[in-house]
Amino acid sequence: MKDGMKVLIGIGVVVLLAVFWFFGTKNGLISLKEDVEMQQSQIETTLQRRSDLIPNLVATVKGYAAHEEKVFTEIAEARSKLTGSITSGDMKSISEANEALDSALGRLLAISEDYPELKANQEFIGLQDELA
Repeated sequence: MKDGMKVLIGIGVVVLLAVFWFFGTKNGLISLKEDVEMQQSQIETTLQRRSDLIPNLVATVKGYAAHEEKVFTEIAEARSKLTGSITSGDMKSISEANEALDSALGRLLAISEDYPELKANQEFIGLQDELA
């Protein structure tokens, strides 16, 4: 009888430990999932903010470089794709749209090198810093 009781207590302890391990692991995984979702949300927010700053940058540069219409069209298309990708939540399309936007912005910022007075414009400098 004593040996049977010891076995039952041993089994009870093992089951209790397994239950604690299960719930501890489950809570840890839920916490990690929430962290990932929060980080993804922060990325989307940052990209949306960046996308929202672009019209201001384009308007500033447009005043100095009216003949660079192709670059402005590419930026508008890239921004539109990024906004659509952010709305869809697909990280691959967000990444691709962000790369296209980076490329178009690089060409836009290269325009500023051809216009020294633009580089001295405080609004342009502030917007450029925000995008960076």
